[in-house]
Amino acid sequence: SATPPINQLQERANMFRQEELKKCTRKLSQNDNFSDRELEAVERLSRGIVNKMLHGPMSHLRRAESVEKKQAALSELSSMFRLDDEAGGRGRGRRRR
Repeated sequence: SATPPINQLQERANMFRQEELKKCTRKLSQNDNFSDRELEAVERLSRGIVNKMLHGPMSHLRRAESVEKKQAALSELSSMFRLDDEAGGRGRGRRRR
């Protein structure tokens, strides 16, 4: 079944979204000009971006016509998004800002 890799991808994307959102809101909340309503709008924006980014890969998986094609797509997805890596490949090859 494709469900575990799909769930892994959604969880990984949401984890990254929350980490980046936390950094962003920390900076924005230091600015007295941002209200709770505006910070919530940033939260909704981040969720919308993640959902739109994941829509294509998820649709591709769900449309796979045969078990073999679905398995191949799952393998590609796992490789592309490093779903099998314990830490999701975080930090490797990335410069910290």
